[in-house]
Amino acid sequence: MDKPLHVTGQFAPLPRVAHVAALRPLLWVRLGWDDLRHTPGPSIAHGLLLVMMGWLIVMFFSAQVDLLAAAVCAYALVGPVFGAGFYELSRLRAAGQPTSFDASLDGALKNGMRLASLGLVLAALVVVWVWLSGLLFARAFGGVPPSLSDNLYRTILDWNYAGFYVTYLSTGAILALLAFIVSAVSAPMIFDRAAGTGTAILTSLKAVGTNPAAMAVWAVLIALLTAVGFATFLLGLAVILPWLGHATWHAYRDLVA
Repeated sequence: MDKPLHVTGQFAPLPRVAHVAALRPLLWVRLGWDDLRHTPGPSIAHGLLLVMMGWLIVMFFSAQVDLLAAAVCAYALVGPVFGAGFYELSRLRAAGQPTSFDASLDGALKNGMRLASLGLVLAALVVVWVWLSGLLFARAFGGVPPSLSDNLYRTILDWNYAGFYVTYLSTGAILALLAFIVSAVSAPMIFDRAAGTGTAILTSLKAVGTNPAAMAVWAVLIALLTAVGFATFLLGLAVILPWLGHATWHAYRDLVA
């Protein structure tokens, strides 16, 4: 009798996830700032590259309000994939190795390619968000979203349309939450361990499920700091993105055994 076939392609066993206190993210933020303080040149250089990318996105999609809003949110959704340079700097510093921009770039390019598959997952959320954003704006404006060349007060600020704001922001928050749950520790885990995308995402889900209070605090901190960066016309992100990138590395190292 033929032996039964074994199922192949199963996910690798998930690593152990630590349980941490609700305010543990404050430690990650402090350690991330410490990494930034000790590697200011290469960290901010990577941050400036990401800011310039953000400006290009804004310029390209600035013709209409709906496209700009969707693009800005999409930029934030895929942020963890662009953290490879910061993960590498934190890893090099912890190992006592040189933390130059060239060294971080070499490591980011070599190991960061593993993040491409996670990027595709986050890109799928981006596509959904862009579609929903266009749909919501089209419904609010009767099918013709305004251009930014129109008077800003007339097109946006004078709306008596609280329902639109609630719906739009709620939809964006749900997708942002999904992106956070999927990528909370998966991006640095893929970078560090060459883990499969499925295993890394499931580990991220496990980390969030094991530490709901701490991860809620972490999500709020990320949202607040990112909002500050956007409020400064992306300039503040030159510091905030490296800070969050380093902190994300420490969150992963703290949570995943």
